[in-house]
Amino acid sequence: MATDTIAQELEPRSYVNVPTGLNFFVVGLAHSSGEVAPNPSAPIDNARISTTALAIGYAHTFELLGNSAKLDLQTFRACYDAKADINNEFQMAERCEWGDARARVAWNVLGAPALSLEEFRNQYKPEFTLGVSFQIEAPTGDYDPSHIVNAGTNRWMFRPGVGASYRWGDWHVDASLDVKLFDVNDNYLGERITQDPLYQAQLHVTRYFNRGVWLAFNSNYYEGGTSRSAGRSSNNALDNARLGLTLSWPIGRGHSVKFNASTGVVNRLGTDFNTLGLAYQYQF
Repeated sequence: MATDTIAQELEPRSYVNVPTGLNFFVVGLAHSSGEVAPNPSAPIDNARISTTALAIGYAHTFELLGNSAKLDLQTFRACYDAKADINNEFQMAERCEWGDARARVAWNVLGAPALSLEEFRNQYKPEFTLGVSFQIEAPTGDYDPSHIVNAGTNRWMFRPGVGASYRWGDWHVDASLDVKLFDVNDNYLGERITQDPLYQAQLHVTRYFNRGVWLAFNSNYYEGGTSRSAGRSSNNALDNARLGLTLSWPIGRGHSVKFNASTGVVNRLGTDFNTLGLAYQYQF
């Protein structure tokens, strides 16, 4: 299984309107530690992992049928220290691997006219926006079927979503719903693994301050994702929630840094982890 500590997103301001014709480069570091949930058919207990990941991303905004849209690309390299009891014997592993690559298109279909940067500054008054998105994750990452934990997943993932946002004054609220649809992993510890859809809801409240500084209070809830092997259903459905904070601080024209932190608040199975992250963004 891939490192679940990177998998459960908290993404504030995903459906806000932004000027078209902009490019964004992002590089960030995140450290997570806690429990993971490998395939329950494997003889594994007390699985814990500590992960440090370097994330790299690029985004471009453009016009689509008169409204703003965004394409973003991302991947990561993760170094992790995993510990578990396997067949009642304590084992550990340390590795650095590349994760799978992702591509996502988000399109604001309502309340987000396509505007240049100058038009956006002079004309646009943000209120309500409604958008849709579609993400694809390709099995490009490092994967070894004999390893319990991998950065790659050895399968495709498809994630359609819908979101809305509303701003009044210095406050902004956005919410989204999405579902992850998983292809088959045809070789995990010698078994063929399928997984049910994983449903997620997110809610974010953002407060804007002077000079482009903003602070977001993040939350999500996700359920589903039961895995199956050889036709047997495993009792590993997720029913979990997380809370977090994101602080964005400009450090010069086109440059900003973001600090984020999150923790699990409801953890039914295997995703009880804490995450701290720091990212640099360059807009051009």
